[in-house]
Amino acid sequence: MTGRTAVFVSSLVVLGVMVGCGGPVEQGGPTGADGSKPEAGAGGVIFVGFDGSPPLVEALREGKIQGLVLQNPRRMGYLGVKTLIDHLEGRAVEPEVATGETLATPENMDDPEVAELLNPPKIDHGSDASLAGQKQKRWRVMVIPKGTTHEFWQTIHFGAKTAADEMDAEILWKGPQKEDDRQQQIELVQNAIALGVDGIVLAPLDARALVGPVEQAVARGIPVVIIDSALNSDTPVSYVATDNYNGGVLAARRMGALMGGKGRAILLRYAVGSASTEQREQGFLDTMASEFPEVEFVSKDQYAGATAATALEKSQQLVTRYRGQADAIFAPNESSTFGMLRALEGAGMLKSGAP
Repeated sequence: MTGRTAVFVSSLVVLGVMVGCGGPVEQGGPTGADGSKPEAGAGGVIFVGFDGSPPLVEALREGKIQGLVLQNPRRMGYLGVKTLIDHLEGRAVEPEVATGETLATPENMDDPEVAELLNPPKIDHGSDASLAGQKQKRWRVMVIPKGTTHEFWQTIHFGAKTAADEMDAEILWKGPQKEDDRQQQIELVQNAIALGVDGIVLAPLDARALVGPVEQAVARGIPVVIIDSALNSDTPVSYVATDNYNGGVLAARRMGALMGGKGRAILLRYAVGSASTEQREQGFLDTMASEFPEVEFVSKDQYAGATAATALEKSQQLVTRYRGQADAIFAPNESSTFGMLRALEGAGMLKSGAP
């Protein structure tokens, strides 16, 4: 990885900012002409999230979510495999490949470019080639996502298979069921080494824990391309990913503008060691501090966890604890956004009706 990538590795997890919890704002936030504080939640929650899935897209259309920062997982999966095979075939590759990030809002979601990102192609999880027997094509590549439950990875899978089909390659698609099973992901890298695959495309669950297995693979002559989330190592061939820091910047600008630059917010973190979400958090927090200094965070040390279920539980705790004390929510990954959406729906705190 380059120095720029190394800087990226210290960053974010899952975020949240919550409006309209149904009580008086105790400190901070906008004031009336007479200096009085309005009730938080009078107009519902300002909610900005990250990534898309059918329930989140529906909530965006209904005006319950005011913004979703979208990645391009199809492009990421495609370029991850293509970059690896280009390297295997002796072509020069870039050490970092950006795949783009876009802010979707209720106002622009029907624009063709945005609509395509909100409704990307997917394929069900499952291995595209047998782990046993001899390879059927020129190249055999192991693709190891962070997990196998989020729709984001189903679109990564689609892009990876498209590239493999174009380049005389077969992919072995294997990932942990949950996005916190570092040990299973380590074992999958070790399995790829034992199988003697031609290369590995990996979305590391942890920027540090996967360094040893990746460097072992490279030492055995198996090149590795990292996708989605950075790794603290210079040995991979390339890093193919969203500019996650800039994704956090986009979210902060959307949220800060909707808040009028004032109010109170909650940051719900995702998981320790997840470089991609840590980058989003850093971009979000840096931008809020520099461009919207009057926004105060009432909580920014809680973690959603690896699933929508744990995100829902943590979101419900935050909604209960800070009811009436916050004005907005940002949740920057699919599961945390979905969990917070359900918690806010259950509490009756969401806006409704697109502008």
